[in-house]
Amino acid sequence: MCETSSSICSSPIGDLIISYCQKGLHSICQISTINDQSFIPDENQTIEIQSSSGKIPIPKSCLNWLHTYFHSPNHLAKIPELCPNIVSKNDSFQENVWRTLLNNVHFGQTVTYGQLAELAGNKHAARAVGTAMRCNPFQLLVPCHRVIRSNGDIGNYSGGKRNNVKYWLLNHEQK
Repeated sequence: MCETSSSICSSPIGDLIISYCQKGLHSICQISTINDQSFIPDENQTIEIQSSSGKIPIPKSCLNWLHTYFHSPNHLAKIPELCPNIVSKNDSFQENVWRTLLNNVHFGQTVTYGQLAELAGNKHAARAVGTAMRCNPFQLLVPCHRVIRSNGDIGNYSGGKRNNVKYWLLNHEQK
């Protein structure tokens, strides 16, 4: 494994914890105290480092991507580099689902669990897609918030604890 560092950054959806090494990102997620009751979005909040630990500086590409996502989404570019120790090029279904979602479901679009399963090569694996979404370490970058139920319901974002965040993200992408 590689030596990792982490930073807490402010964002319009609350503070994000970003973990990374010299090779790329390990994870990005909201702090654990954010839930449907405590979620207070601030679309004017800038992306700023609140604190950091470790020797490696946070990749500027990550900060730039987050700023663009929240404040200039029409200019979104390639996502920051993901650490190959976390996301390999192997054939695991979970990683295939993440790549498929990333490459096929773009800003402002949604896809059902079943549709994503079919895009990933197994139309009968909608539940496995749900598991892959729950295990996604790259919130926003691999946009699990764009995956919805076949009846149009949003599903249970972060186990149902952050559905208001998912609503906000989907609305943000429709502006």
